[in-house]
Amino acid sequence: MQYDDGTAWWVTWTGHYRGVWFNSADFYGTQSAIYLHSSKLWFYHHEDYPWDTSSFYCEVYNGGVSGPETELAETSVMAQHYTLCSVEYGINCEAEMWIFVNTEMSSGNWPSILGDNTPNWTGHSHSFYSEDIIVWEPWIIQGPVANDYLISTDDWVGLSQTTWGGIKRMFR
Repeated sequence: MQYDDGTAWWVTWTGHYRGVWFNSADFYGTQSAIYLHSSKLWFYHHEDYPWDTSSFYCEVYNGGVSGPETELAETSVMAQHYTLCSVEYGINCEAEMWIFVNTEMSSGNWPSILGDNTPNWTGHSHSFYSEDIIVWEPWIIQGPVANDYLISTDDWVGLSQTTWGGIKRMFR
């Protein structure tokens, strides 16, 4: 599942927390539980704005568009410049969930994350930032609709990864 168009255009370190709210209905037409296999994130280390650390927490929460509600995973990760950063989980999530970068190890909200240059295809915001994990603001660079952070996920909808239904889904 991914809302971004896959092309890096913007870089930002706005917000202590930066994340994407995923709604399975956007991808599968109906809301279904998600088996979250992994996340993929992209970062950019700008030479004029050096990071004080490349470490961050990648966090997964259940929750709707108003914000994260129930923590499911927190993983300490090292970001790399313009290189895919992958985090593996193997957890069950609700139909709506969040994957976000927690920069509490940094004094300047580092590492800086990449974002695309196109409005979200669903017509509403999915990339947000927050200073306190309570109030989330859409990440709007241009126009009325927000752009998207380069945060995506590999998932299985509905059934557990090891079920026959999960295997059949691979061959649709």
